[in-house]
Amino acid sequence: MSRLTDEEFLVIQEFIDRSRAELDRRGFTIEVDSDLSKWVRLMRRIPGDLDIASTHDPSRTYIHPANAFWVIIRERDQKLMARLMRREPAIVACLCYRIVETDNIAEEIRTQRLFFDRKPILDFRPVELVEPDKLPVIGGMVGLAGGFWVHPKLRGSKLTNIVARVTRMLAVRHYGIDWHVSLVRDTPRRKAMIHNTYDISNSVSITRGFYPPYGRPYDMQMSYMHRDEMMRRIKQDNLEAAEENALEAAEKQETLPAPDEQVALPMPEEKRRLVN
Repeated sequence: MSRLTDEEFLVIQEFIDRSRAELDRRGFTIEVDSDLSKWVRLMRRIPGDLDIASTHDPSRTYIHPANAFWVIIRERDQKLMARLMRREPAIVACLCYRIVETDNIAEEIRTQRLFFDRKPILDFRPVELVEPDKLPVIGGMVGLAGGFWVHPKLRGSKLTNIVARVTRMLAVRHYGIDWHVSLVRDTPRRKAMIHNTYDISNSVSITRGFYPPYGRPYDMQMSYMHRDEMMRRIKQDNLEAAEENALEAAEKQETLPAPDEQVALPMPEEKRRLVN
């Protein structure tokens, strides 16, 4: 883990400020919480058959404020009745994050330490890795994203992209992660989602067969990104946003008439009589 420079801190803050402004423009607020048990309770209240992965469940994995957090997106505006009853604004999206210090994240998966590390487990079999000799070695401070949920009415929107990238950059700044990874089902649709929605270019098949966090057979893939790449991406995003803002400002300036071209407004009738 290397230290961030002052410039990198400012680059991250500029990116987060822009993201917050975009969320505010769309009527949302963003907050951060370190108690992932609240996330578990939220997932259990949501209708449908949702899998709660053990990787981010404090009752099954040793998660605490020093190594985990979750990002929450809420609706900014509430209906009158909700305000009168002092209800919290509705959560419309969330994402969990956990930091693992390791020599190789693949070894944490193979030994199930990534899934159940609160206590020794009685029923243990190594997780089958796909071509382990060809897997990239991802070690150091590794950030693991999981538990992503977006309200059905907002799926397919830019909201998912904003939440994923802000969460990664918070982990870079606060925990000094070297790598970001996520584990999702190994399907063509999920692979496209990783690349297009989460803005992660690298992914590899990681496991086959029984997947312990969900207690059922799942083929899984791992997406990954190094911190240097994350920093390059947001620097480029900030630069493009600044250029776009400058272009918009120039276009507005061009539409304003020059001082010698401004047309004098007619004087009101009552004022003309006073002048005369």
